[in-house]
Amino acid sequence: MISTLVDTYGGGPSPVVTPTVTPTFPPTGIVELAIGDCLDQMNLEDGINSTEPVVECDSEHDLEVFASLTVDGTAYPSVEDLVSFGSKQCALEFKTFVGLDFGISALDFQYYYPTESSWAKGDRGVDCVIFDPTQRTTGTLADAKR
Repeated sequence: MISTLVDTYGGGPSPVVTPTVTPTFPPTGIVELAIGDCLDQMNLEDGINSTEPVVECDSEHDLEVFASLTVDGTAYPSVEDLVSFGSKQCALEFKTFVGLDFGISALDFQYYYPTESSWAKGDRGVDCVIFDPTQRTTGTLADAKR
């Protein structure tokens, strides 16, 4: 389930992950995603819950889900805790998916975490999505090693 986006900055020589705390667009509401789903970012960000963001991976797309994580706890964590969790855990999963450390990869990632209202409905998921910052992708970025 995704609700709020956090973007990271990649491609540099340092493995340090620097997330943006403020989402770049309003939350889209709860959307069910699975590892391997490919997404059209415009459809994801349009704010219309009936628009389907998932597209076939063999067509051009912007994002690919490479990890789905779960946040523990019953009380809604602080945004800072969600950002810390997402940036650290997605960076760890990045290497497994791509075959290269995030800090030296040409690829980047962002992640979505629950809002307070989606948390109240049981959303505990943080979805990590990978993308090529220079172009749209056709096919998967799994084991891309770049």
